[in-house]
Amino acid sequence: MTFRHALLLALASCATPLHVHAGSAGDALRAEGLFRARCASCHSMACNRLGPKLEGLIGRRAGELPDYTLYTAELRASGVVWSEPALDEYLRDPGRMVPGTSMTAAGTVDSASDRRDLIAHIRRQDRRIDLCPESQAR
Repeated sequence: MTFRHALLLALASCATPLHVHAGSAGDALRAEGLFRARCASCHSMACNRLGPKLEGLIGRRAGELPDYTLYTAELRASGVVWSEPALDEYLRDPGRMVPGTSMTAAGTVDSASDRRDLIAHIRRQDRRIDLCPESQAR
């Protein structure tokens, strides 16, 4: 980071209310780190991996991504439409929201701020850390 970038970041943080989440560069970096640690082993934005791609997730019905075939029957039958509140509930305890989902292997995200930052990262659709073969990325 250059001195100019550091100065701009410092000035921006002074002008930004403390209650803003995942909007500042620091929160974006934190969210990216959380996504890498908690999600990237199975998910990316642009391609299916062990878990389905997350591109266009918000507003999509659970279990209905046409090119992903590993959904559990329980998730497909859940009727869930992914919204930020639904993602928050799912990340908090996937097995409680959708018994039989394979996401229970990932565990729970107990921290509300971690869930908020992960959801913001998904909303941003940031592909920089995707582990997709070039032939699969759209």
